[in-house]
Amino acid sequence: MTRSRSLLVCACAVLLAASFAAAQVPPSAPVPATVPPAPAPAVTPPPAPSPVQSMRSKLSAGDLESAEDILEVHRAQHGEDGKHLLGLSWLARGAMLVGDTARARVLAADVRARCAERLAAGADLTKDSDLELALGAAIEVEAQWLERVRSRRAACDLLRAELARWPGPPAFRSRLHKRLDLMTLPGSEAPELVVEDRIGDPVPSLASLRGRPVLLFLWAEWCGDCKAQAATLARVRDRHAADGLAVIAITRYYGDDRAAEKARVDSVWTAVYSGLGPIPRAFSTASMERYGGSATPTYVFIDRKGIVRDYSPTRLSDAALESRLAAVLR
Repeated sequence: MTRSRSLLVCACAVLLAASFAAAQVPPSAPVPATVPPAPAPAVTPPPAPSPVQSMRSKLSAGDLESAEDILEVHRAQHGEDGKHLLGLSWLARGAMLVGDTARARVLAADVRARCAERLAAGADLTKDSDLELALGAAIEVEAQWLERVRSRRAACDLLRAELARWPGPPAFRSRLHKRLDLMTLPGSEAPELVVEDRIGDPVPSLASLRGRPVLLFLWAEWCGDCKAQAATLARVRDRHAADGLAVIAITRYYGDDRAAEKARVDSVWTAVYSGLGPIPRAFSTASMERYGGSATPTYVFIDRKGIVRDYSPTRLSDAALESRLAAVLR
């Protein structure tokens, strides 16, 4: 065999071996198409912090300028949002508190104009708590200005007109009634209770209690100031049991799940207010509105003839409660 032929044979053998080896290797899996990564979920920015708590601290000290500066910082950082509107209403309240009635009136008018713009743009008073609180505060401040500068009658006329205009929400109407009640309820016949639900024994009508002094306690199960009054109320009731004092607790439903809320109210009452004994406990949105139960606790002192002798939308000390009761125990 010649040298060239030997080389040709070797080359053919190598090619055959390579072909055989290739036949033994399984075909590689197809490379999948590149899948683009899923877009990252949108991150909702946290709501802007409210400036109100810091403002209230300054306003309680009579420092209107510092409260206004806090609100300006908020506006620079977050714009004129709902919290800014609420802060403006607190400035109006603060100006009235320090006796700057002219400034209070200007601020209240500004807040009312801004609220009107939002409402005209489709905002809903029942769904926007900042709007509700700001408008309620502005109306209150305007009523206070009218009472101080013009007349009590003018203030009452304003509040009655606003109550006729706004059918809700309950907290908003309660707030306006509170301001109206402070001016008109003492000396008037106590509005009859409208009992929508109850816990425990039936709730007596005020008419059926004529001849006895009556104390209405407007409360909410989550209210810390109400809970702090439990021991005081129990002592007062015990001291005046022989005087025939009737105590009635009134609250309302604040949520949609009434069965769960009623059970929670009953549980809180049992845990916190058991010292009061089995007093009548009513649920009534209508009576909470009419007696201005936007601030809890609220007390209404009714004499033996059914006339309101005192009205206090605030927490009271033992001595203050006794002092106010004196007028209805006669």
